[in-house]
Amino acid sequence: MGVIRKWFYRVRLALLMYGFAWVIRVAGMINREFAARLAETDFAFIMGSKEDDTARYFQCANGRLRSGRQAIPRDFGLIWKDNQAGGRAMMDMLMGRPKALYRAVVNGVLLLEGDAKSIAWFMETVNRLNRVFRPKKKKVAHTEK
Repeated sequence: MGVIRKWFYRVRLALLMYGFAWVIRVAGMINREFAARLAETDFAFIMGSKEDDTARYFQCANGRLRSGRQAIPRDFGLIWKDNQAGGRAMMDMLMGRPKALYRAVVNGVLLLEGDAKSIAWFMETVNRLNRVFRPKKKKVAHTEK
């Protein structure tokens, strides 16, 4: 893989991880149920790539999310196989595709490490995150002739 292509995938993944933090923050601001979900438990995790040092740390305390590149103690980790696959899966996740993280795990693109209970809670939280931004379907009244 060329140097420019490799750099592109690294930058794309870093920007997507940064954007993911903002999506969580905005969801907490506009949706009370999601804000309550974030306030249920404090957690800290790393999202990164096996390929290089592309990583972002996330910490949620009292329902407030902080994110940065500084290393912090964490409960679990989400580690992408490489920058390209991680970026592709994150795009799916941020586009609101249901079960994008689950598919990434099943397909071997995402490695989950750490406390299983925290990971399960987080996966469900991301699933709920998708529902915050997904438009609700309107019920159509059926008329009989």
